[in-house]
Amino acid sequence: MADQFRKFAQKCKEISGTKSNNEKVKIVANYLLELSYTSLPIAILFFSGKYFATESGLLLKVAFSTIMSAVSEISDISAKEVNRVFLQHGDLGYLVEYSLSQKSARPLIEYSPLTLECVYQTLMSIAKISGHRSQEAKKRALAGLFLRCTPLEGKYLSKILTNELRIGLSEGLLLNAISKSFGVSLNSVRNSLLITGNISQISLLAKKDMLHTAKMQPLSPVSFMLADVMYSPSEIVNYFHKDLVAEYKYDGIRAQIHIQGNSLKLFSRNLNDITSFFPELVPNRLHPINGTKLILDGEILAFRNGKVGSFQYLQTRLHVKNVSQESIESVPVIYVIFDALYIDRELINKPLLERKEILSTINFSYPFSLAEWKLIGSGTLISKLFEKSKNLGYEGLVLKDPDSEYQIGKRGRKWIKFKKELDTLDVIVVMAEYGHGKRAGVLSDYTFAVKKSPSDDRLLTIGKAYSGLTDKEIGELTSELKSIAVKTDGYRIWVEPKIVLEISFDNIQKSDRHKSGYALRFPRIKTIRRDKNLRDIDDLGKVVDTYSRQLK
Repeated sequence: MADQFRKFAQKCKEISGTKSNNEKVKIVANYLLELSYTSLPIAILFFSGKYFATESGLLLKVAFSTIMSAVSEISDISAKEVNRVFLQHGDLGYLVEYSLSQKSARPLIEYSPLTLECVYQTLMSIAKISGHRSQEAKKRALAGLFLRCTPLEGKYLSKILTNELRIGLSEGLLLNAISKSFGVSLNSVRNSLLITGNISQISLLAKKDMLHTAKMQPLSPVSFMLADVMYSPSEIVNYFHKDLVAEYKYDGIRAQIHIQGNSLKLFSRNLNDITSFFPELVPNRLHPINGTKLILDGEILAFRNGKVGSFQYLQTRLHVKNVSQESIESVPVIYVIFDALYIDRELINKPLLERKEILSTINFSYPFSLAEWKLIGSGTLISKLFEKSKNLGYEGLVLKDPDSEYQIGKRGRKWIKFKKELDTLDVIVVMAEYGHGKRAGVLSDYTFAVKKSPSDDRLLTIGKAYSGLTDKEIGELTSELKSIAVKTDGYRIWVEPKIVLEISFDNIQKSDRHKSGYALRFPRIKTIRRDKNLRDIDDLGKVVDTYSRQLK
């Protein structure tokens, strides 16, 4: 019974129905204890809102309309009615649950209840369907799977298919449940996940009490080391009192390159596989020594005629279904390497200068190159190199402790970004989301907006920030936001526009993700403006003015 998909769906409903994070952890922890070695990693994947591990390289590539069409085929409601119900409720899970409750078709043979393994294997087979009329074949396979589902199973299957489980179970709570279920420390679970990037594998190691064996492997992404921010050369010099490795702060896409044998993959900072967006980086030219295994850290940059283009220019290459030769030629890219995590062995515990030395022994050819760097220690030299960086079109400098190990998944002052803020905006919070890890249980991610104009109080979203506040401020803000909540869906809440934040940022770019038509890059909360209210926040006019100044 525990391995049945029905039990998993029931647990999802139970988790979604409770507001207590402790109760959510308890529900999951008890459920995990019942699962077999085969079913456990599948349940963990599904709970994390995924259907395959990142390193599998598999994607379902099932269109939203294909799911709706598959459901309408086996229910008593028409495609028109399917669309009406969806538009009314705006939730695919509700639509599928309702449709399956009206199901008229029945399997020709009596099947045993769906198991987690059966669902997973079916999704694997669907992912491998390709070629002419593949969407039609996938639709038939999905219809067969939904035909075997109860309405509740269908609801949560559709949510998994669209990566929108949304039951209020953050990664932090899931890691906590793994810890409690198998009696291992939460820190060991977190650290193992940072090293392997595979939460389903971690659950198995925890069950076997083998977390100490977690190892980094090429083709399996790991969390990036992150830098803190400082805003003056004197602040940096007074903090370190030593020579630092100085590199340009590139305006590109931070990415890991993994190579093993003839396989090469690119992973973004959120550990998504972005290899397909940059096919010109896939040729094996980066891999000069046959048999070498590599994990490198670097930046993808737009690059034409010897000059680096802006991130805004580069992002046109992202999220394109089919990358054409025309798009490759219109926005050519290079990959600049500044660190190595793995070259035939783990290097993360080596000092930065030693990792740089190892990197220098490999001959990289275009479109790959090693980042320029130099050791500097004075405020004057930092200022001069910063100005040179800006003149070359970069964002600023990154200054690194030459003795620093590569701290996976951590942000600290071993690495420092030196950038000058473009400006600040006074904005108002309209939505907040619960954090994860040490911020599980508190509202720590804030979506904010500006006014349309000085005389028009309609709010236009322009970004989301999650850094800059102390733990105490986050705790106080969580209580305050809950008291003015107007709507919730489990892991986020919409609030009355009453809390004003002063936000700093690096630059502004045009974006269709927000109602304002613009987005702030690297927004940071400078302070909570208790002295201001909705009347005092900035409007879209200031955003446009700042954007224009930036272009000049």
